[in-house]
Amino acid sequence: MRATMNGTGFMFTVLDDFAREFIDYAATLDEPVLELGCAYGVATLPALAKGATVVASDLSQQHLDILLDEAPPRDRDRLTCVQAELPGAEFPAGHFGAILCSRVLHFLDGAAVDASVKKMFQWLRPGGKLFLVADTPYGIWRKFAPVFEARLARGDRWPGIMVALENYLPQGPTGRPVKGPPFMNLMAPELLARCAQEAGFETVRAEYIDRSDFSGLGRMDGRENTGLVALKPR
Repeated sequence: MRATMNGTGFMFTVLDDFAREFIDYAATLDEPVLELGCAYGVATLPALAKGATVVASDLSQQHLDILLDEAPPRDRDRLTCVQAELPGAEFPAGHFGAILCSRVLHFLDGAAVDASVKKMFQWLRPGGKLFLVADTPYGIWRKFAPVFEARLARGDRWPGIMVALENYLPQGPTGRPVKGPPFMNLMAPELLARCAQEAGFETVRAEYIDRSDFSGLGRMDGRENTGLVALKPR
């Protein structure tokens, strides 16, 4: 884990299968790809190394400055950094061949998630691919899982809205607010698929991601993150 500078937590330095698939796919494209919430460029840097042209976007200009500094000189002419925050970010319609938005959507409320995914649909060219990754209630936030499952069963549209984060940490309530986001919007595969389908995408796959490689976080069950690959129809 590498701590971020915006108070939202960490960038995981070990890539999951969805990020790796994005990187490999980006290397096959002539048009640029977009990484949203890139932090220090955990996916951007290897995509550049494979020859992709990447627009890296993050809400923190400090992250982008570090990314630019860490990018090898041979790759910098294929890297564009844009400071922006979802859902307010703006990019040209039909400009990208692929978009990765990893571990960002769970910091947004439901309306902002829907608006952001609809914008991603606009920014992709027909035939482009969307890659999403988000936190679930089965990793560090597993004490919230019974609440999540009860809300999901009764049909709540956003069952993962979690406030008072200090009550759900593995070590138990701390008695004081957690330094970090004011809420989380935890996800599951069916929630990501619904967002994508409502925006116009065709889901290729949506599934849990096993991040039992996380160390120091206690028992894991293979559902720590969730990911989606979706296609914008031609």
